[in-house]
Amino acid sequence: MAYLIDELKLEKIYLKSYHTFGRFKFNVDTFLDKPGISRHHAIIEYTNDNWLIRDVSTNGIWINDRKIDKNLPYQLSENDKIDFAAPGQNSFVVGSLNANCQYFVSQNNRNHVIEIENQMLLPNEEEATHIVYYDNLLNYWFLEDLNTSDRQALIDGGITNLFGEQWLFYCAGISTMTKHLEQQPAVKSLALSFAVSLDEEKTELSLHIEGEEFSLGSRSHHYLLLLLARLRIEDKQSGVDPEYQGWIYREDLAKKLGIQMNHMNIMVHRARKQLSEASPEKAPEAGYIIETNNGQLRLNCQDVTILKGAQLETRISL
Repeated sequence: MAYLIDELKLEKIYLKSYHTFGRFKFNVDTFLDKPGISRHHAIIEYTNDNWLIRDVSTNGIWINDRKIDKNLPYQLSENDKIDFAAPGQNSFVVGSLNANCQYFVSQNNRNHVIEIENQMLLPNEEEATHIVYYDNLLNYWFLEDLNTSDRQALIDGGITNLFGEQWLFYCAGISTMTKHLEQQPAVKSLALSFAVSLDEEKTELSLHIEGEEFSLGSRSHHYLLLLLARLRIEDKQSGVDPEYQGWIYREDLAKKLGIQMNHMNIMVHRARKQLSEASPEKAPEAGYIIETNNGQLRLNCQDVTILKGAQLETRISL
């Protein structure tokens, strides 16, 4: 995480990818209510893997006791001392410039920080109510409620409500692009092969992409994918229009699996993550084999093979 340390208050000032300082309280990221501070005094920006500071003030900025040129970017380094408006006044030290991490900072207690890893359950694995994950195709971080399936895109420096309080999200190292968040990427021609034991306690899965096979082993979430495949196949055999084949409400799928909704949603995310990471070069969109729409799920895969024990249960092109 990237932050400055206020030498007077001994507090951390966490940095957004574009962070402003000044006396214009409701229009800057860090409010400095001190003599000599301009309404807009300084900008710190993360660009091209560097943190740059720019003086846009009347009274200037000093870095390590040397005044920097106005409006020209100066590259910051850790342990640099920054003085706003006058040497030895309004002093901050660069504590860290690590941009390769994401974190939530509580607005009730700025010492309460949650560092975020790719696909992380909150508050913990045992009592998860939310999941945070990064979508490589949409180039966004998302926070999803595991009980309601509501999700929101997380923006660098944006405020979100979590656990009954407000948090600021920081992700300076990720350049987010504006995309239509409801549009799911098209999935190229993929095939799934299931091998399920006779008692259905173990399900192995293989993913086939352009003639190459990727073994995904045996995971609990593979049985969820198997149930979705069977629903899609059953609807096809019943003559249901392809647009409506295989859809099931999340609640009903959780009942079929005999688990709680939040556990089922965790399984969906783990399945998507494993599929998308199976061959990120050839098919990064493979996680979108699982389609979602208005609280429903279905499997969007053209070819499915199911072996139960040593017998072929189904081989079908959807």
